[in-house]
Amino acid sequence: MGKLDSKKIRSLIIEELNYLIECECKADAEDPRTLIPDFSSQAHAEYPQIEMIADYEIDRENSALNAKCPGSYAKTADQLVINPEFVSAVISMLMNKSGSTCPQSSAKALNDIVTLYNM
Repeated sequence: MGKLDSKKIRSLIIEELNYLIECECKADAEDPRTLIPDFSSQAHAEYPQIEMIADYEIDRENSALNAKCPGSYAKTADQLVINPEFVSAVISMLMNKSGSTCPQSSAKALNDIVTLYNM
């Protein structure tokens, strides 16, 4: 596998965003709830961020059902809430590349731009 430079990473991101735009699995499912895998905070009770995990569980199903692909949303969000270092790594990479100094504003910018692609 070759080195991943910024051009290759950009291409991969655009390819993935285009894939997400085209996803219609929810429309094809008789009951979109069946697309959402099981998740229980009990399985993660020893995690330091258990309060965040418990808060996430409250809105998990509704948030997943509001996504184009409830299963993909849930699988990704589950990993992000269990492994918040993934989010930190992405935000840090964006901040380093852009010269940003504010993690919260960088996260908002990422959310806003990704949201544009999901319309």
